[in-house]
Amino acid sequence: MKRVGFWVVFLLVAAAAFTYIWRARDPLRQNPYLLTLWVKYNVRLVAHPHPAVAHEAWLELWNLYFTKWMVYQMFPEHLANAAPISFLIERQSFPAGSSTAPAMEGFFAQNKPIYYKTDRVCCRTVGEALMAIMYREKKWTVDYQGDWQAWWQANGKYYH
Repeated sequence: MKRVGFWVVFLLVAAAAFTYIWRARDPLRQNPYLLTLWVKYNVRLVAHPHPAVAHEAWLELWNLYFTKWMVYQMFPEHLANAAPISFLIERQSFPAGSSTAPAMEGFFAQNKPIYYKTDRVCCRTVGEALMAIMYREKKWTVDYQGDWQAWWQANGKYYH
């Protein structure tokens, strides 16, 4: 009976320690090999048919793009992905932050299903959804006028 008690306590402590270390070190975002897999996994999930799942994957990619240099360099290879998305990405304006940070119209994902017959649809594919993330960076010289491919042709040189 003592052995069973020991193993139960040992396995519970080991599971708690593993969970703590996993959360504290965050290997999906710290390890270069796992980060590559994590980005590819989330790019696949952006094309998920359920809007909530796809929206969460897009937000994860948004966060990774603006926090990890390695992800910044991975994005251009996924821009040709023509898989359709199932959540709504809208263009919204937000006010100026200061005199050096003017107001701009960025793209924001909504946890709503996409309806292709509305005028509010800015992105229809995974590649366009990734370009909407990149658009926020303000490195471009030609504005988005409803044609993502023309925008990328004019501004893609700033991402290589």
